[in-house]
Amino acid sequence: MARRRSSGITSLGFNQDQGCFTCCLISGLRVYNVDPLVEKAHYSKEELGEVSLCEMVFRTNWLLVVRARRPCSLMLLDDQQRAFRAEVLFKSPIRALKARKDKVAVVLSSTVQILSLPSLTRVALLRTPSAGRPLCAIATDPGAAQLVAAPAHRKGSLQILDVSRAIKNAASSSPAVVSCHQTDLVCISLSPNGAKLATASERGTIIRLWDTNTKHMLHELRRGSDYADVYCINFNWSGTLVCCVSDKGTLHVWLARGNYTHVCAAPATSQRALCAFSDDSSAIVICEDGTFHKFTFSTEGSYHRNDFEYFLQVGDDDEFLH
Repeated sequence: MARRRSSGITSLGFNQDQGCFTCCLISGLRVYNVDPLVEKAHYSKEELGEVSLCEMVFRTNWLLVVRARRPCSLMLLDDQQRAFRAEVLFKSPIRALKARKDKVAVVLSSTVQILSLPSLTRVALLRTPSAGRPLCAIATDPGAAQLVAAPAHRKGSLQILDVSRAIKNAASSSPAVVSCHQTDLVCISLSPNGAKLATASERGTIIRLWDTNTKHMLHELRRGSDYADVYCINFNWSGTLVCCVSDKGTLHVWLARGNYTHVCAAPATSQRALCAFSDDSSAIVICEDGTFHKFTFSTEGSYHRNDFEYFLQVGDDDEFLH
């Protein structure tokens, strides 16, 4: 579940093409464009209250919102009309959200429920361990298989379900289980087309890449020798690059094919953060202290931080800073 922080930020999240991100605040909600960094929308506390989670559906006007005072309620917000269009209630608090254009995966205490958009009707369900982090990944390319990945009950394992085949009483409705690590998982990510899966365990020394079709490991990417808490892993849209950021404060980028070269290790931040690609030569880090970092890199190993800003001051409005 999202937590309060000194910046007032409760959670951050990139949209599916990584060109926008949402910032949930104790005083409302903001939506930003990444390149250039501009504020696209903001909602005050009077309009929404404290927002704990938000998932933007690509660059549409749909925002999936969870408010702190209604943690069991998922609401579909039409940003164009600034009005709620649908709502669904669950029996336990919503811990995380992952969406594609036609589906949203809702992570609860012991299940992941997949709902259709925009009706918010349930189409599939995965049973997950009640302990551990609220992990879930979804293939976001509308033309690809509708894969969802979530922790399995065996330690270090993942279950992968093709939602399009999850039909009642069908043999294909059972998820495939992949043993990824010996210790608990802390971070997972699917490439947009669902062909590749990236996983990190609580040790945080390596990122493992998997082929979702064969369920075989493709490669181990060495992050470092010291244990680390991996906050985020992300692929670029084509699935040819992968990045991660951890509590060690370094942004790592690798090739996700061929020789799996370690492209760069750029000092970014000591704060809890998310990473993404703005294009195939640029990576973004957004942090829960309100800072925005943009790095350009080359496959030869060079990198440069060419942008740093406090995104809470972009489109500054005093009501969001109190």
